[in-house]
Amino acid sequence: MELWTEYEGRTIDGAFPLTKLIRPEGRSAFFSTSNGVGGPTVIRLIESHFDDEEILVRWRGIQALNHPNLVNLIQFGRVMLDETSLVYAVMEPVDANMAEIVAERRLTVQETRQVATSLASALEALHTNGFVHEHIEPANVLAVGEAIKLRSDCIRETPEGQEGSELKRKDAHDFAVVLLQALTQKKTLEEVKRELPLDAPFDQMIKKGISGEWGIPEMVRALRPDTEIRVEARPVAVSEPRPERVAETPVELPTYPTNRVRVAEEKSGGIEGRRLAIGVGAMVLLLLIALFLHGRWSKSGGAVQANAVVPAIATEASDSAPAPALETPSPEAGAAGVAAAASAPAVAVPEASVPAPARVGTGQWRVVAFTYNREAQAQQKVESLRAMHPDLRPEVFTPSGHSPFLVVVGGTMSRDEAFAFARKGRAEGLPHDSYAQNYRR
Repeated sequence: MELWTEYEGRTIDGAFPLTKLIRPEGRSAFFSTSNGVGGPTVIRLIESHFDDEEILVRWRGIQALNHPNLVNLIQFGRVMLDETSLVYAVMEPVDANMAEIVAERRLTVQETRQVATSLASALEALHTNGFVHEHIEPANVLAVGEAIKLRSDCIRETPEGQEGSELKRKDAHDFAVVLLQALTQKKTLEEVKRELPLDAPFDQMIKKGISGEWGIPEMVRALRPDTEIRVEARPVAVSEPRPERVAETPVELPTYPTNRVRVAEEKSGGIEGRRLAIGVGAMVLLLLIALFLHGRWSKSGGAVQANAVVPAIATEASDSAPAPALETPSPEAGAAGVAAAASAPAVAVPEASVPAPARVGTGQWRVVAFTYNREAQAQQKVESLRAMHPDLRPEVFTPSGHSPFLVVVGGTMSRDEAFAFARKGRAEGLPHDSYAQNYRR
């Protein structure tokens, strides 16, 4: 959506007025608002495309971490505006960001040390608890009172395998570049060759972080001798947030132990009898289920209908592949099919036949670059994209037959092709939050 200004003056959840549009960012936008008690702050709106629950789960994870160096999310949730489904997050008020400062002057070594220890603490906690940041830059390094905090509304789950490892290295690389900018106001080592070596431990942290030789754990260890930092980040149970802890001098990165539920031991007396009763009950239940399935199979002539499948979705924020649809035995399966059906768990089956959806990777994935409430606006964007980037093959697509109207590029493709094409599009100037999604019909 590009006309985010249409929402200025509206109120979210009866408490957060959208005072003024600060900036749009793809399918999201930032507005000035109040923090619910009159203080100025920022609210982010994201147009949801079947992934609203995934986004809210990530924000619950940030809330549960309750980390002193991650910006606190005061409130978040779902809302409908003009028949458009949105999710929103209200951030705690901030005083300044690092980009504003380095545009005017360099940070001192002591100021850079505070930035380094704060970001190292936040990134260690994120990586340990299964998140990556991907947006580490001076504009997202924020001053909140005396604390330095990292923007937290843009994190996502760490993908498995090689991709997850690469994203963690990217976080370390970007962290090193932020430190370089803090000390020199430059983004590359080539630009500061005459100023090398930098003060310890930043010289090694920056060089090896940018080269990829060091990750976040190595950079944290490099900070220890000078700042007496102790780091022991452990997994956190997302369901139970902890109170905020403020760093003191010398700075100590907080630990986040896993909550464990202590289960009281049951007395041995009565357990055997209970197990016997459960076993007998289970045998009776299995017998009834087998008789029921046999009767249903006989009446239907061996045909089993598949349940309707909710479209599986993956975005840039979460690119895990959706589970494939369950297959059902064909009438020609004969005795083998009957035996397989009898051994399978009982499921409720509708009477009407539902067409089987396409499998993941069979050409139903699309790359979404822009969204609009009006089809004419979407078509206008398609025409401008075709003029500048004909190789992207933009077109208007709507999965529901009505608003929202999506501007997609590259046509339909497999999952891997879609994520590769999204990266290609971003490299050619598409919004950095363009994403891939599976629209199975």
